[in-house]
Amino acid sequence: MAIGSVEKALKILEFVITKKTGSRIQDIAQYMKMSPPAVYKHLETLVRSGYLCKEPYSHRYMPSYKVVELGSIILRNVQAREIAHPFLVDLMERTGMTVHFAIVDGFEGVYVDKIESARTIPTISRIGMRMRLYSTAFGKAILAFLSTEELKKYTSNVKLEKQTPKTITDVNRLFEELSRTKQRGYAIDDEENEAGVKCIGAPVFDYTGNVIGGISVTAAAGSFSEQLTAVVANEVLKTAREISRRLGATL
Repeated sequence: MAIGSVEKALKILEFVITKKTGSRIQDIAQYMKMSPPAVYKHLETLVRSGYLCKEPYSHRYMPSYKVVELGSIILRNVQAREIAHPFLVDLMERTGMTVHFAIVDGFEGVYVDKIESARTIPTISRIGMRMRLYSTAFGKAILAFLSTEELKKYTSNVKLEKQTPKTITDVNRLFEELSRTKQRGYAIDDEENEAGVKCIGAPVFDYTGNVIGGISVTAAAGSFSEQLTAVVANEVLKTAREISRRLGATL
């Protein structure tokens, strides 16, 4: 069976990355058992996408720093999860609630850790699952600490759709909620993502001072009294700040 176009491009990218001095079209064509014109088309696609660059004098193709950047993002996320994990376990034990840690990826969050408590309700979340930001506690905690430009970009690209009757779908109302979130330091998902489920979340920052994700605790909505909400929010905030400090943030 013929190798698919995407697979060919990836194999070319891998080949170029392994060559310290770059690669010529002829070398790649010989390795791939393809014609130089066919190889050229894939190379130009990789250049336009920012994964390769072409040296003007030698005409050799070199990997760009975009490859390094993507690798750094993966390593950062793995490092963040490893650093956060013991604090998340401790938070679960202190609150008796299921704890999540999500990293922001584009206009969504990705769960990278989940510590379940036997004393709380089961949830649909799982590690690796992508989730909306505007209807979740960890997500609203992230959005609240984005720059004005980043937040406008988010609301311009993401449609606010109802997940439950309580989901905020009006942009102005969302901005008001995010303003309150930033002021108090934590976010509340009051049955906005799942009916019967309430979450409290707080942002996690890295050494650059940028928000990279958020943590949250989850329990049945009916179990949260006003007093318990305040107590749990304080615990979530403390944990998020400690994780952020361990990631190099100055708070």
